[in-house]
Amino acid sequence: MNDEFYVGYQPQAPRSIGRFMKFSVLALLVLDACIALLLVINQSPFVPSSFEFQQFRGYEGIVLERPYPMLVTGSRQFLLVAPGKHGAAPLFNGRDGQAVSIEGALIQRGENSMLEIRPESMRASASNSPPAPARTLGHFTLRGEIVDTKCHLGVMNPGSGKVHRDCAIRCISGGIPPGLFVRDAQGQEGTLVLANLDGKALGREVLEFAAEPVRISGDLYLVGKILVFKVDLKTLGKE
Repeated sequence: MNDEFYVGYQPQAPRSIGRFMKFSVLALLVLDACIALLLVINQSPFVPSSFEFQQFRGYEGIVLERPYPMLVTGSRQFLLVAPGKHGAAPLFNGRDGQAVSIEGALIQRGENSMLEIRPESMRASASNSPPAPARTLGHFTLRGEIVDTKCHLGVMNPGSGKVHRDCAIRCISGGIPPGLFVRDAQGQEGTLVLANLDGKALGREVLEFAAEPVRISGDLYLVGKILVFKVDLKTLGKE
């Protein structure tokens, strides 16, 4: 029979009770560390994306105004956005086909590239490399998630899902191009820039579907390396 008894106001616990408490605390600390490690190991890794915040570089090329401003520079093509949660359409109104030089911070995710531009840096340029014509890839019905391309391509990571819904709504409302984030059967992912059937920009028409799993049909085009999905909004619905 163990006659040891500890009264809280005594300065020291009996030896056996002290050893038991030390072992219990140490075991709990080790268990907590193991649980934290398992959670980290099992967490899905972030996708390889980046945003060169405030690291402005010079770019020169031809402007494509529709459905959203793009800059074609030789073999590369960039979507263009303004600082913050704002699109760049007002800055390039009437500049379709013009050569410009501009400074921008690179946003990158896979094959998708975007520039957050410094509006005051835009100048006329002598570049004369016309972009290749868009290539039609066919009619498709796709399932995916509607995202705002600026955050999704690298400003935020992962930049998708329910936790990002409020931000996506504000970005799309401000003119950031909406995109459809898709995965194929092999797990390969891609982000398609959304436009209407006439090839014009979309915005408020898709707000209620932001960060939601959806199904939609339309015609897919390849503009440089940017996939543009001209969609029939009548087919847009939640999954």
